Amino acid sequence: MNKVLLVGRIANDIRSFTTQSGVNYSRTNIAISRRSTSTDPITDFIPVVAWRGNADFMSRYLTKGSLVSIEGSISTSSFKNAAGENVRVVEVTIDYIASLESRQQRENRINNNGNTNYSFKNANTNSSISKFSGSEENENEFSFTPNNENTINSLDSKHKMGFDDLD
Repeated sequence: MNKVLLVGRIANDIRSFTTQSGVNYSRTNIAISRRSTSTDPITDFIPVVAWRGNADFMSRYLTKGSLVSIEGSISTSSFKNAAGENVRVVEVTIDYIASLESRQQRENRINNNGNTNYSFKNANTNSSISKFSGSEENENEFSFTPNNENTINSLDSKHKMGFDDLD
């Protein structure tokens, strides 16, 4: 059985795409804290991908910093990069995603950007995470501050998972 359950915060901007056949999908990373033997929790950054309605829901209702619950499965794939090297990708394919914040909580988090700071510790280096710049993500350093903009793309239909009341 391949089943993954995650609760964490969206760690970076959600990137939305459309395949050549017109299927929407979105990618991001989820920051998940786990216990460690030290007093400081360790944060893992799990890459996730959502398709169709889940991708639309993510791009419409979620932003960096949103607290979410994800149900999905681990997927692997590989490709050749520009240098001709084989690259293996492991990510969670989302079957179900739910926001764990009310609309009011989300708006408060976004409006209180200056007063909210999330601090994580990277599991790969065991160092404090302190830097993030635009689309250049560095595995060893990461600064997580929710952005001030609540960008919501327009959709013709509501998300099928019952989040109509988030409008």
